[in-house]
Amino acid sequence: MAKKELGNAQIVEAIEDIINEKLLDKETVIDTLKEALVLAVKKKFGTTDNVEVEFEPAIGRISIRAKKKVKREVEDPLTEIEASEAKAIDPDIRINQWMWVDLDLATFGRNAIQIAKQILIQRIREAERENVFEDFQHKVMEITSGPIQRIERGAVVVNLGKTEGIIPRSEQIPGERYTIGRIIRSLVLDVQKNPRGPQILLSRKSPEFLRKLFEFEVPEIYEGRVEVVAVAREAGERSKIAVYSVDEKIDPVGACVGLKGTRVQGIVKELNNEKIDIIGWDPDPERFISRALAPATVLMAFLAADENHMIVVVDDEELSLAIGKGGQNARLAAKLTGWRITLFGREQYQSLLLDVRELPEVTPEQAEALHSFDIDTVQKLARMSVAALQEIPGIGEEAPLILADALVTMEDIGLEHGFVTDRDELLIQRGIDPEEERARKRAEREAEEALKREAEQKNGANKT
Repeated sequence: MAKKELGNAQIVEAIEDIINEKLLDKETVIDTLKEALVLAVKKKFGTTDNVEVEFEPAIGRISIRAKKKVKREVEDPLTEIEASEAKAIDPDIRINQWMWVDLDLATFGRNAIQIAKQILIQRIREAERENVFEDFQHKVMEITSGPIQRIERGAVVVNLGKTEGIIPRSEQIPGERYTIGRIIRSLVLDVQKNPRGPQILLSRKSPEFLRKLFEFEVPEIYEGRVEVVAVAREAGERSKIAVYSVDEKIDPVGACVGLKGTRVQGIVKELNNEKIDIIGWDPDPERFISRALAPATVLMAFLAADENHMIVVVDDEELSLAIGKGGQNARLAAKLTGWRITLFGREQYQSLLLDVRELPEVTPEQAEALHSFDIDTVQKLARMSVAALQEIPGIGEEAPLILADALVTMEDIGLEHGFVTDRDELLIQRGIDPEEERARKRAEREAEEALKREAEQKNGANKT
């Protein structure tokens, strides 16, 4: 009896150790142990229909018992018990009555116990993996840190304590060197289930990583007094971040820069000396884009009538600065603001001004009407809305077609003479399929042309 109690005490102690070490739910571990012991019984006797496992952690007792029928002569030892043995347990028991009989773990044999142990270990591992998955599932788009454990085929493996995280090549900062043992911060990009455990996908390249670093380094952002409105990033080279203060007493840009640049410099160092432009967000698109194109100074910025397109004019000497190396500055400004940008130098823009009389869709009478409202160039016309044009005498229903003609002409001028940011890239950023958008635009133009033909036919019929 002493040996059995000692075994029970050891099992109870082992369960408590597992719960504390693995941070697992106590009921889960107990249920797993019960399942493992039942399978051990089945391995020994071939059935478990009349067997139950009880665990009483309060008194440190584990019991396995079988329901048996009292018989004078036993034919099946698992389901029957000899009368004299039964009376030794319960003197009042009678022949053909049922009773519960304790089974000794030692009778199961080494193989059965080994199977129970393996099942227990397997279930605990599964529960542990599930806990890790749930834990990191709540950390998606949050920053985590840990030492670099190894580098496998270009992927960086980071020790995250209970598990490992992987920074694939596609999510690494280009040009950054990684060394084993270095403590590294990264963004939890995704958590995926895997037969060998949860796979934690990390990123140092994501724009969201930059956003979270500012939240970590700038108390005003963490507290919600300063908001990060937008982030545009070309990892390892340059980023732009737009910030806004909900508290009039706080300068959002100054808060992010920090005293003598300490806050932003900490982030720059973390990102392998990536350049970061911090820009004050403005609800006015023209002012916002003017700020986004810093360090260039914008002389003029205005909306073209087509969706999310901004025409920007800078000094000729600053045109290359506004565009940036390889178009990077203009490209990042476009990503940050969500507007497609067409850039011109001042003298260049002036030289490209085109009289509305040059538009194929504008009649001499319509051109005179536009001139009378000081809409004398295609550039000015492209800034008008359909509703405003329809109010001009002589334009009326022709407004959509005239405006479409101006926009197409402006697009051609921009593509031939200006610098135009990638329209498709911005559409994808906004979740719009470029091909579908082009098809929609074509359908709109075809509908406008059909309306014009219909109007011409009606006019011809009226004259007749």
